[in-house]
Amino acid sequence: MIAYMIIAQRFFDICLFKAGPADVPASHLLLKITLLLYFVVGVVISRIDNDWDVSLFTSLTDMLVMIIAVWLLLKFSGFKARYQQTVIAMAGAGSCLGILGIPVMFLFHQTNEQQQLTSFTMLLMIALMFWSLMVTAHIFRQALEIKPGMAAVLTIAYTIVSLLIVGLAISGVA
Repeated sequence: MIAYMIIAQRFFDICLFKAGPADVPASHLLLKITLLLYFVVGVVISRIDNDWDVSLFTSLTDMLVMIIAVWLLLKFSGFKARYQQTVIAMAGAGSCLGILGIPVMFLFHQTNEQQQLTSFTMLLMIALMFWSLMVTAHIFRQALEIKPGMAAVLTIAYTIVSLLIVGLAISGVA
């Protein structure tokens, strides 16, 4: 149990830019557990807006896009050996940020549409999204050994592709 607490702390350290993917153990079991947690957190967040079918499908699609994107980036950069640790870091940090985002999303959806644009919860959502992008860039920068600017470009491209694929999958196009 203490080992899992240490790993959870490592995920929070990644979110605070104090650690990177190399600081998490490469473990097949940890990969499965972290991906399951990422999937469940994604479903919980999606359930705030959607029914069960859409929530399950959205979370699964998002997870698969992340897995494939990390594999492709590492393969073409020559760092395929870092795959497990990078996916664990992405899923673990994403889960931490998702858990922090659940109450923010819930509060945001409790606010009526006219108040949403000027509400404090909107600022919290924007801050959380920006933080999430920065954490992803931080993980990409360390895993791929690239400069911060290139990590930011990859993060934006990854986010756009992920949103497009998930959106197309939900709409039934893909």
